[in-house]
Amino acid sequence: GRLSAKLNQLLQFSRPTIRGGIVEATCDVRAVIEEVVGVLRHEAERREILLETRLPASGVTIAAGAEAVNDILSNLLVNALEATSRGGHIIAGVTTSDGACVLTVADDGPGIAAAARERMMQPFFTTKAQGTGLGLAIVSRRVAEACGHLDWESPVKEGRGAKFSVWLPVKGRSHQGRA
Repeated sequence: GRLSAKLNQLLQFSRPTIRGGIVEATCDVRAVIEEVVGVLRHEAERREILLETRLPASGVTIAAGAEAVNDILSNLLVNALEATSRGGHIIAGVTTSDGACVLTVADDGPGIAAAARERMMQPFFTTKAQGTGLGLAIVSRRVAEACGHLDWESPVKEGRGAKFSVWLPVKGRSHQGRA
């Protein structure tokens, strides 16, 4: 199972970007977060980690496909789960501001080591014994494909934690403003 998951991740990373076409990809980011968190909630409970969501009351339609957003959130949340120890806390949230949707994943794990910061987005770089080094590379690529922006900070609080923020364009003007 682990080998299959790693092979799928490698194939996902190596898949060429498909551009062009008339149809513009959109999705309700709230629905995607609920789906991804629903899948990963059991793992969080097994590890005794509180996985919290902070979502807007209504859906937010963004100019990115559900598969891309799923890839982004899944990889960020799996990294957060792997970095956070028992009794820890992870927050996945969404806000909107100035025509962008901001997805955040924050954890209270040990944070990102200084030695890893320059290379952490590079394919095949990992600090994990069982890692492929493709998670953050996939996140970075999917964000770029969606014409978004990825930022992170670590430590976040009291010398610990990491927070990843992904800005993606909102579809239409009806969802702008802080959610």
